[in-house]
Parts: sequence; structure tokens; C-alpha cells
Amino acid sequence: MIDYEFVLEDMLYAAIAGFGFAYACNPPLKTLILSSLLASVAHGLRFVLLEYFHFQTLAIATFIASFSIGCLGILLAKIYKTPAEIIAFPALIPMIPGIYAFKAILNLISFIQSDDITKKTEFLVQFFDYFFTTFSVILALAIGVSITLLIFFEQSFMMTRNIQKRKKSSSKIDNFR
Repeated sequence: MIDYEFVLEDMLYAAIAGFGFAYACNPPLKTLILSSLLASVAHGLRFVLLEYFHFQTLAIATFIASFSIGCLGILLAKIYKTPAEIIAFPALIPMIPGIYAFKAILNLISFIQSDDITKKTEFLVQFFDYFFTTFSVILALAIGVSITLLIFFEQSFMMTRNIQKRKKSSSKIDNFR
């Protein structure tokens, strides 16, 4: 049974983070809202896949969520006439596994500082476990969103074309006045 309170809470925090990361790029307001919406949907999807559908690996759930960000980003970019990358990439950042990277570095430092060979082995195994988890999730993020951008490569150039044509035609009209 899905506990909607936890899912909505996770989506809210992801939306706030997505908004913050998008805000750092100084885009238009509609792009900020779209990025936070995509971040909440993707993070909520990954949370549901991991917690309620019992996906075994974080990377597979992340791949599915980032692929959905790419598809929704292309769709929203077409509707709002903005580049898909501006909407999709800030929405990916809340799914970067910072805690795993942090634990990997802590285990590496503990490995270097330890004198006991059994502890060193334990720290080294934990380092590689956290490192490969971090690496696989970041790779899943990059591949998941890139697939959709490559599939819809031609449409990505046409997202803002109508805006440019309108600006050129209005500037030509102004030149005749």
C-alpha cells in the first residue's frame, strides 16, 4: 500500500531543490516552475519504484526516472517554446546521490588512516561499494536523459524556432514603419 504522505513529502523536497538549482541558472520564471515540477515528478517516481515496487538497484530506478524527465522535458519544451535542456537538467540534480559519494570519501580517508589490515579491507570494500553506487547512478542520470534528447534531436532544434521567426517578422515590420 502506497503511503501518499511520504511520496508527496519527497516530491515537495525535490521540487524545492529543483527550483533552487534551476534558479542558479537565472532562467525565465516559467522555466523555474517547470524544472521544479519535473524534479518532483522524477524524484517521486524513483521513490515509489524503490520503496513500493522494490527495485533492487538505485541505478535502474534512477534511469527510469531520468528517462521520464527527458520525455516530459521534450513535451514541455515543445509546449512552452523553450530548450528542453534548460528544463530537464536542473531537475536531474536533486537525484545525484551525494550521501553515497560522501560515504565513499569517508571510507577512503578511513582506509588511508587505519593501521589494522582487517579494518583497511573493510573500509576498502565499503569505499568501492559506495563509489560504484554513485558512479552507476550518475551514469544512469546521464544516459536516461540523453536518450530522449538524442531520439528527439531534430525537435530540440525546432523548440524555439517559432519564437525566432516571430521576432524576425516583427523586426521586419518595424523596419518598414
